[in-house]
Amino acid sequence: MTRGKLAQKVKELRKGKALSQEELAKKSGLSLRTIQRLENGETEPTGETLKRISSELNITLNELIGKVGDEPKKTVKTKYEYLHIFDKKLVISKTSEINDLVEDYGKSVDNVFKTLMVFFAFIPVFITLSVIFYNMGKTGLAIYTGAFAFTFLVIAFNTILFTSGSSIIKMENVTRIRIQNKLFNNVVLISHRESGRMKVRALVLEKNQVEIMKNTLVSEKLIVERDIKLKGNKNQIYIFFILVFLMSASGQFSKLFFKEIDPMMINGFILLFVSVLFLINMIFKLINPLFKKQQTASVLYK
Repeated sequence: MTRGKLAQKVKELRKGKALSQEELAKKSGLSLRTIQRLENGETEPTGETLKRISSELNITLNELIGKVGDEPKKTVKTKYEYLHIFDKKLVISKTSEINDLVEDYGKSVDNVFKTLMVFFAFIPVFITLSVIFYNMGKTGLAIYTGAFAFTFLVIAFNTILFTSGSSIIKMENVTRIRIQNKLFNNVVLISHRESGRMKVRALVLEKNQVEIMKNTLVSEKLIVERDIKLKGNKNQIYIFFILVFLMSASGQFSKLFFKEIDPMMINGFILLFVSVLFLINMIFKLINPLFKKQQTASVLYK
């Protein structure tokens, strides 16, 4: 629904309830200026604003914004969510019907924050252990636990900077869509611009959903064959096993070549090295959009 049509609809519904702008503002907990700007078509209202107004007008959010002429072309189920494909946007909802995107967005953001809380909860624990071990004279363990604190901090910032919980993604902001195997799961990765930064919205797929998702995205020309990698990321697997091998063999290496060095210290430096590489990759992702002109997925693939 266009801004002008939405403004007219809100005005008509308000008058139908015999409410003044001041009364609607007070009942919905919004400012009078917000209601005035909305009814004059001067602003694009947020999901929370529309939710409050629809609640006071005793209609659903979908009834307020209108679904006529705005039905999805395709809807595909993923493990936890549904992906709805429109001409000019992608909508991600928790149910097969698009009911309450404000609530869906809240749930997605809540899941991201739960993940962050796990990382941030362990950071002070590892820092405390590092200080305790250092005061006990166990430098190797101090470096090892300190490296874990740094690793968790890097992962947390990566989640904050590049993970998206968006429920609505405009096609003009989509830069790439991929289907990949990430160690244990097949996922759809939707890269898009959000708040001036490149972010990724991930959707986990069940095994029986992969082919349907692939065919749907290909038919809508949102993805090409080079963006479908279901055999697993070998580089990630190799790096993981090399890291495990180096850390498990650090004791033998220290005995052979560095007899005076604690094996835990070597493990700590290995973990720090990997974390620094991850941090450099994050920095590259931050500055890369500044030097590379972004295109939308529809432009790239159509």
